[in-house]
Amino acid sequence: MTTYLMGLDSGLTVTKAVIFREDGSVVATGKCGVPQIKDRPHFVERDMEAHWHAVAQAIREALTLAAEAEGQRVMPSAVSVSGHGDGVYLIDREGQPLGLAATSLDSRAQKIVEEWDADGTSDKALSLTGQRPFPAAPSSLLAYWKRNEPERYAAIGSILSCKDWMRFALTGKAATDFTESSVSFVDVKTQKYSDEALALYDLTEMRHALPEVLLPNEVAGYVTVEAAALTGLDEGIPVATGLHDVIACAVGAGVTGSGTLAVIAGTYSINEQFRDKPETHPDWLCRNGLYPGQWYNMSISPASSATLDWFLGQTAKDALATDDPFGLLQAELDAVAVDPSEVIYLPYLYGSPHRNDVPGSFIGMRGWHNRGHLLRAVGEGIAFNHRHHVDILDPERTTEHLRLTGGSSRNPYFAQIFADAMNRKIEVPETMETGALGAAICAGLAIGTYSDWADAAARTSSTTLTYEPDAQRLSAQWARYQEAARTIAALHERI
Repeated sequence: MTTYLMGLDSGLTVTKAVIFREDGSVVATGKCGVPQIKDRPHFVERDMEAHWHAVAQAIREALTLAAEAEGQRVMPSAVSVSGHGDGVYLIDREGQPLGLAATSLDSRAQKIVEEWDADGTSDKALSLTGQRPFPAAPSSLLAYWKRNEPERYAAIGSILSCKDWMRFALTGKAATDFTESSVSFVDVKTQKYSDEALALYDLTEMRHALPEVLLPNEVAGYVTVEAAALTGLDEGIPVATGLHDVIACAVGAGVTGSGTLAVIAGTYSINEQFRDKPETHPDWLCRNGLYPGQWYNMSISPASSATLDWFLGQTAKDALATDDPFGLLQAELDAVAVDPSEVIYLPYLYGSPHRNDVPGSFIGMRGWHNRGHLLRAVGEGIAFNHRHHVDILDPERTTEHLRLTGGSSRNPYFAQIFADAMNRKIEVPETMETGALGAAICAGLAIGTYSDWADAAARTSSTTLTYEPDAQRLSAQWARYQEAARTIAALHERI
C-alpha cells in the first residue's frame, strides 16, 4: 500500500502543496500566488489571512490533481510545513493575526541594527546567540514595533514564522521547530531560549510570546475540523513541526549532515553547512541543526533570484507575455556569448552581505550593450554574491562540490554560470521540489515511515545533474566584481 506524504512550502511569492510517495517521487503539486505588499519603502509585508487561504487553495488543488493522477482518492498520511525564514508573523492572545506579517525582505529595522552595531549589542549577540542581528530578524522587528507601534507590541500573543503560521492555521496550536527557534533568542551553546538574549535586545517582556520548541520531525498537532473544511484534508491527520525552507531544501536535496555545502538560489542567497559543534563568525549565522548536538552555519543576503525576478519584471515583459519566455531570452544570451563580460551587476536591491545598506548597481554599461548583456550580468552577479558567502564558509576549499537548488538552478545556463563563478563542481538534484520534499520527510519521520534523517535521505534521493567549472572563464570578472563591491560600499558610506 502506497504511503502518501504532503509537504507545504511557502516562499515569498508562491505557496506550494506537494504530495509525494515515500520514495520522494511527486504525485501532484498545487500552488497559489501570495502577493507581497510593498506600498512603503523598506516595508515588504503579507496579509496573513490571504496567505492562509492561498495555502488552503494549493492543498485543494494538490488533492484534486493527485486523485486524477492515481485514479483514486489520495489522502496524505501526514503533513508538514516549510516556509521562508526570518521575518515575523504575529498573532494576538486570541490567535488572530496581529496586522500584516513582515517578510524576510523587510528592512524597516535597518537603523535599529545600525544602532546595535555602533553600541556593541551586535557583537554581544554574536557571542551569545551565534549571529548578529539583521533587519528582518525577529529581534530587530520586535524592537521596531516596541519603539514605533507600542500598542501592537503590547498585544502580541505569539511570535511565529511563516511556516509556524501555516501550521497554526492547520492545527490551532502555536509552536516552532528546533532550527527556527534559534533565529534570535537562543543561546548558541545550550541551543535553548535565553533570557539573557531577550534582555540584550530589551525585549524581556516578550518571553511569554516565544512559542514552544519541537523537533522538526515531531507531531506538532492534528488537522482541525475548520482546517479540514477549508483544505479538503481529513480531520485528525498528523502535522509535523517542519523546517525553515532553506533547511528543508538542504534536506530535500539529500544534505542532512556535515561534508556537503548546500547553496539555495532562492529569494535570498543561502549558503549553508551542517556542523557538529557551534562555530561563530561575524559573516555567518550559527543556528540549531536538525537535532540537539548539530548546528548549521549559514551565510546569507537577500540578493539572489529575487533580483532576477525584478530584472525580468522591469525589462522582459515582452518575453514574459509569450508562450516560451525563456526560449526568447536564451536566444539573446546566446547572441552575446562570445562578447566579453564587461558589465558588472551588484544584486543588492533588497540588501547586501555588507553591514551598511549598500544599493544595487549596474557598472560598466555602454551604448552597445543590450538586454542579453545585462541579463548575463545579473546571472553572474547573483552567482558572485553566492561565492562571496561560500568563500567565507569554506575559505580552505575543503568542499569542492556544492549542492545547488532554487529557481535559478533549473536553468542549465545559469547553473553553469554558478559552476564557473564558484570555480567548484555544481550538483543539481533532479527533483524540483526540494523544499516541499524536506517538509514531507519531516512528516514521514513523524509517523515512522523513515527511521532517521539518513534513512529518509537515502530513500528519497534523486539523481543529480553535474556541472564542471571552467576555472578561467569568469576569474577576471570575479576580481572586478569584488573591487566594484568594495568601491560602491565605500562610496555609499561617504554619501
